[in-house]
Amino acid sequence: MTNKTNLKPLIGIIGGKGKMGGWFKGFFENQGLKVLISDINTKISNIELAKKADIVIVSVPIGNIVKVIKEIRSFVRKNALLCDITSLKREPVRAMRKAKSGAIGIHPLFGPLVQSLEGQKFVFCRLKDNKWVNFLREIFIKNKAEVIEISPEEHDKQMAVVQALIHFANIGLARTLYSQKIIPRSSFLTPVFRLQSLIIGRILGQNPELYAELEIYNPYFKNVLIDFEKQIKDLSKDVKDENFKNFIKKFKQTSLYLDGFRKVAQTKSTEVLRTIDKQPIKIKEIKRKITINKKLKIGFLGPKGTFSHQAAISIFSKKTKLVPLGTIKEIFEKVNSQDIDLGVVPAENTIGGIVSETINCLAEYPLKTSGSFNIAVHHCLLARMKDKKKIKIVKTHTQALSRCRHWLAKNLPEVKLETGSSTTAPILEDQDRKVAFVASEIAANVYKLNILDKNIEDNKDNFTKFYLISSDINKEFQKKLRAQKTLILFAVYDRVGILRDILDVFAKNNLNLTSLHSVPSRLRSWDYFFFLEADVPYPCSKIKKTIKQIEKYCPIIRVLGVS
Repeated sequence: MTNKTNLKPLIGIIGGKGKMGGWFKGFFENQGLKVLISDINTKISNIELAKKADIVIVSVPIGNIVKVIKEIRSFVRKNALLCDITSLKREPVRAMRKAKSGAIGIHPLFGPLVQSLEGQKFVFCRLKDNKWVNFLREIFIKNKAEVIEISPEEHDKQMAVVQALIHFANIGLARTLYSQKIIPRSSFLTPVFRLQSLIIGRILGQNPELYAELEIYNPYFKNVLIDFEKQIKDLSKDVKDENFKNFIKKFKQTSLYLDGFRKVAQTKSTEVLRTIDKQPIKIKEIKRKITINKKLKIGFLGPKGTFSHQAAISIFSKKTKLVPLGTIKEIFEKVNSQDIDLGVVPAENTIGGIVSETINCLAEYPLKTSGSFNIAVHHCLLARMKDKKKIKIVKTHTQALSRCRHWLAKNLPEVKLETGSSTTAPILEDQDRKVAFVASEIAANVYKLNILDKNIEDNKDNFTKFYLISSDINKEFQKKLRAQKTLILFAVYDRVGILRDILDVFAKNNLNLTSLHSVPSRLRSWDYFFFLEADVPYPCSKIKKTIKQIEKYCPIIRVLGVS
């Protein structure tokens, strides 16, 4: 019997520049196969590709799939194969029935982010078999994927629940967070929310057009949606009526029905959380240096070896002079008096929240932010000796100590813990070799210390946003830091519902707010400042129009810069 995977078909992918089309192009090329692609602005047309390829794969948006299949199906050779890889199968398979070639509907149950096929699944909806159908099946299985065979109708019914309903529910949750203007702080996140937020974030990071198509074009989802709305309405009524009996009855009934799934989920979800807690989260840490021809003085919150020092080093080249300063206010003073050109100041931490000192200084000084960037906060155990067992005392700042308390209790249970004025101050003050310090990795380099352990913080999902402050918005830095958001500070008159009225103005002008915080003010006349990020670059006519419209609500309103 001939091994189908030894064949060398010419693969043609219509939509080969898209994410999934591009993924399959790379996959087949890695298998040693030649791949042709057609897409917008390619030299080869869809029809030309259909005439040449042995296996024609249509990878276009769901809304266009039937149109493209009808366009090319009569040009696919009789001994070739026509297939699609969209997420819905009923209508594409119907359209392929008139092809004279072999035909099959395929749904890869994964996205373009996967690194390999190992453990992944394909759905096959067979229509007209030929040797290339089995070739595809064998090459997928050879790469450790699983192939599931099902009818197009049953596939779409399943997808109405496992895909459309789940996506819809998570988008609904996200919309509620948006409507409530809530961005939950890391320190308040429950295990269930942490797991759910990962799913929400994964969905929101995908193509919105694709998700709209999955919800709208699935012929079976509307009936599922009607039932979902009914269940939500019934549960809502129980909550509003404070009907504990009904709520608990429904909860137990559902739990019993999903008993096997529930038990597996409890174990697996615990494993996922443990894995997450052990791994640092990478959140858009800046990887490029800001290179400016002229020499600049950059102020940061010192002394050397702090995370602010690390932040400054992470983006500025060696040509710049970095100046450690004692307080955030001193950085603003020096920039304002032009003793230094720029300042790097902490703005927000995922665990600690907004840095009020920075926001108050932005209100008090006539300075602007020219961009922002994030750095991960990873604590290290540092010492002048290499033997961790001989450590008797650990010294660090109170905040760093609280972030690493569980690790220290588990790994150094007998060691005495002492606090200092900063993470680096104890390093400068104490030369005892039996004293260890909790500080940044850069502190080890600056003060020639040994790193006994890295990433000892209890919460790995910890990063700090920094602002670059200057006398005015520097367009060069704005471009290099890709600052696409506008920062606005305002105070409000004391009236019930006034904040709601202000937010309504932003909504009516179609301005998305990505952040909103209240900050205690140092000015006597108003108790709080409100500080927000609008998801639009500055300058912008929408921002100017909005500010004009909310002036009647705000005794103070200022554009602070860009982020």
